[in-house]
Amino acid sequence: MKKLAHFFSIIFHPVFVPLAVVVFFFMKVPLYYQSDLLYSKVIAILILTVLIPILFLYFARTIRLISSFELPSAKERRFPLLFFMMLDLVIINYIFDLYNFQYLFYFFWSLLLAAMVVFLSLFFRFRISLHSLGLSSFLAFLCLLSYHFELDFRYSIALLVFCIGLVSSARIYLKAHSFSEVVLGVVLGVVTQLLIPLVKYYRM
Repeated sequence: MKKLAHFFSIIFHPVFVPLAVVVFFFMKVPLYYQSDLLYSKVIAILILTVLIPILFLYFARTIRLISSFELPSAKERRFPLLFFMMLDLVIINYIFDLYNFQYLFYFFWSLLLAAMVVFLSLFFRFRISLHSLGLSSFLAFLCLLSYHFELDFRYSIALLVFCIGLVSSARIYLKAHSFSEVVLGVVLGVVTQLLIPLVKYYRM
């Protein structure tokens, strides 16, 4: 059972969420982009959100900046989270601009906002689950796309809800997080993704 919980924690790791979101967006949303542009954006996201973070964590462990890839303590999470926030800023400023990629631009801004809240919580030794935050951000983003483009994503949404429950249970079972840290991760992921669209709507 413990090995299965570790397996779910790995395949649903938050570093894979941005890439999954971008690929899903380009495959399912009825907006036209040149294929060369799409491939370049996906490759850029693969490098910035998967390859560089993995290499960074490996290097941090090698120089004993962190004790493990799980980042078990609040103190160990601070510097890696700051680094990941810097990568998010690079994406916002150089990969997805507001005018051509509005939905992805706001998705990554919302992720940055959530990361800021998580970072501040670390100073109170409260480790909000990034696994549940990442998947719930994906879920809220899908709901927004379904609403704006009138697309039927019910099966994708149902699958994501199941995955959130699965990985949240795994994190609690492994004692990586408390129940409250997992629940707050889900709430924070949903709220931050909905916040910017709501602000835009009420300013119109």
